[in-house]
Amino acid sequence: MATPKRGGGAPRGRPRYFDKNTPRDQKPYSVKHGGAGERGPDRRIGRLDPQTLSYYRRVEQQLKDGFEEEEEKCLFLNNVFTQVEEEIHLLACNQTVSRILETLLHQASTSHLINIITRLKQNNFTSLCTDRFAGYVLQTMVCLIPRHLSGTSTSTASKEVTAQEKTTEKEELDSLRDLFLEVCEEMVRSVSPLVRDHYSSHVLRAVFETLSGVKLEQKMVRSRLSLGQQNKVTPGKETKATSTVTVRPPPSSFLQMLQQLTKAILAVEEFSGLVSHVVASPLLQALLTVLHKVDQGLCTQVCQQVMESNMFTRTCAESELSGVCLALVHQHASYIVKTLLTVTDDATYQNLFQRHFTLRLVPLSLHPVATFGLQQLLATLRTEDQLTDVLEELLPHIEDLLAHGKGMVLINLADACVRHKTGQKNFLRKLLKAFHIPKEDKLKCAQVVASLQSYEQFTSVAEDNSEEQQKTAKVLTTVTLQGSLLLQHLLKFDDPSDAADSVQAMSSQELQTLACNSFGSRVMETFLNSPTISEKRRKLLLHKMMDLYVVLSCDKFGSRVLDVVWKVAPVGLKAAIAEKLVEKEDRLRSDQYGRFVWQNCAIDHFRRQKGVWKDIQAAQEKKRRLFQDILAEESPPKKTKKNKQTKETVPADHLAPELAILGVRVDQDEEEDVDSDNDEPAVSSKVTPNLQKTKKKDKQKKKVKVSDSVDTKTNTKPKKKRKKNIDTDRSEHVELKNIQAAVSGPPSSIEKKAKKKMKLKEKKRRKKFPKIHPQKESVKP
Repeated sequence: MATPKRGGGAPRGRPRYFDKNTPRDQKPYSVKHGGAGERGPDRRIGRLDPQTLSYYRRVEQQLKDGFEEEEEKCLFLNNVFTQVEEEIHLLACNQTVSRILETLLHQASTSHLINIITRLKQNNFTSLCTDRFAGYVLQTMVCLIPRHLSGTSTSTASKEVTAQEKTTEKEELDSLRDLFLEVCEEMVRSVSPLVRDHYSSHVLRAVFETLSGVKLEQKMVRSRLSLGQQNKVTPGKETKATSTVTVRPPPSSFLQMLQQLTKAILAVEEFSGLVSHVVASPLLQALLTVLHKVDQGLCTQVCQQVMESNMFTRTCAESELSGVCLALVHQHASYIVKTLLTVTDDATYQNLFQRHFTLRLVPLSLHPVATFGLQQLLATLRTEDQLTDVLEELLPHIEDLLAHGKGMVLINLADACVRHKTGQKNFLRKLLKAFHIPKEDKLKCAQVVASLQSYEQFTSVAEDNSEEQQKTAKVLTTVTLQGSLLLQHLLKFDDPSDAADSVQAMSSQELQTLACNSFGSRVMETFLNSPTISEKRRKLLLHKMMDLYVVLSCDKFGSRVLDVVWKVAPVGLKAAIAEKLVEKEDRLRSDQYGRFVWQNCAIDHFRRQKGVWKDIQAAQEKKRRLFQDILAEESPPKKTKKNKQTKETVPADHLAPELAILGVRVDQDEEEDVDSDNDEPAVSSKVTPNLQKTKKKDKQKKKVKVSDSVDTKTNTKPKKKRKKNIDTDRSEHVELKNIQAAVSGPPSSIEKKAKKKMKLKEKKRRKKFPKIHPQKESVKP
């Protein structure tokens, strides 16, 4: 018997799809998208001939190569879009060409976009939304409409537009707006199947974004596959999808259309099934996020209808979760719960909290799905009363949460205590008790929490271990992510003495382990930047780490900690750190991280000119503190009349260093003017005539003294003195200029604000007040 050929025949009972002997008319082509008029050359939609594919591949390559002149690019794009407009409904359904079209649409002008939408509207826009590849093209096109309406598209931004072109452009924008609204009306009429379809749901999310003017997170609009393809870049370059939610004011007609579309979705049959649907649930999340930014009243209406669905009215049948609604434990509906906790108003939030969370927090926190909804609840608690209710219910079960690996619940609970500034002492006491930390050994709490082990596990020593292992048994060796986050929140408490004392009591080896760890380095940064930790504690820790700075500068994460140390440390401590770094110059210069520390700390300058280096560092520190004071201070209260009368003048010498840093110089003559001006309003309106005469005499004496000094100057040698004054002024100006250049290069926006604020203060001090109070001018003495 002859051996069968490789590949064999078709399986039994099933004809082979690509059998060569089967006639073309009998092949089972897909008939999903309608008649043969919409299909490609081989009678299937999306199938293109090789010549068309090669043409669009060459178009893609030409766009990557670029053009020498702008006119050449315009001619090329016009030719390509005239070809695209004719068969856009076929090209969008092809896997290869659809990706090329997404890139090409970013170069389209407004007229090109209008022609493409018109052609798609003629070929049943809503049916193309359900196509696997055309859905992505339509989504990109819908997202580009706000750019054209706002005039920020690439085709119109770089041109100088004449008056006639402005009128035509306005007409094009109006037609584009009307055409998009017509497409939205078509989607409103057939919204029921679009909501449940995988590909059309992404198009609807893009429509929500365009109608509301809210820029959503990319993960809410795009699928994972599309995001993965967008983030594919060449090596050495990274692009991150935007994750912010920003608002741009849309036209009023767009908001009205958004309301119509929302009401159509609410009127869909079996709306309760949409809450737990794998496709419709993310769509409702996007809709709630958009309405929360634009129309809170309509958002509340949608929230109430969602809460009236079966997923919220029915409860679990399990004994452990009796009374818990199905939405909290459902794989898809739980995401709706997280969105509701974020976008609802206070009354609806309180209702949701009391109906579905109160007295059920412990079983919810231990459930593998419901725990995420509980974490969102803790992250969005609105009032202190809600936090106290949660603490009363969860604090007795902290040890159970740690045993079941639910550390994120404790982290969110600690964060809520930091935000509301309540229950911190009680939480810390219960936490130390859950870790079994004795009162006499509280200094080990940071190591125990960071490693997320019990006190017995951290200090346990097996009898078979060697002496070296017994010595290192009570030393911190590993830092976990959850332990690091929990310890960071403890350091932000109003009284972080227990955690701070424990960090300060660590040995140099443990501090090195903590600073050189990816999670532990965040703990060190929080310790150095926490506003509740005193300056004295920071200095003690920085002095204790003096022998570790060389090791930290040569580590990936330790170098980040050293950057924070450099911002916080005073000038004297910086000089001591620089001395340590100079001793290991070769090691730092040869290390990939150490060389950046060497440059950032300006160690070369320190080695050559220590005095100038210290002056620059001191100026930087003064500048930083000045900006912190300016940014931290609140708006000044309105001054009363008494404050104006009893106000004491501030000498200009007191602000001279700060003004010198900002480039403002105060002369002695100006100080005298300020003093003389500020002395006048301090006098009350009832001024005796004798006092006025004495004032006039004093002024005349001053004028005489000034004239005498001028005469003496003219009699002496003026050239030498003048030359000397010019030289000293020039040298002082050059030194000040050098210090400013070394301290900061180009001024930032914060520096400009500080300069303006200081100049306004100077003007207020120089302003001359009237001798008689304006309200008492009519009163005759």
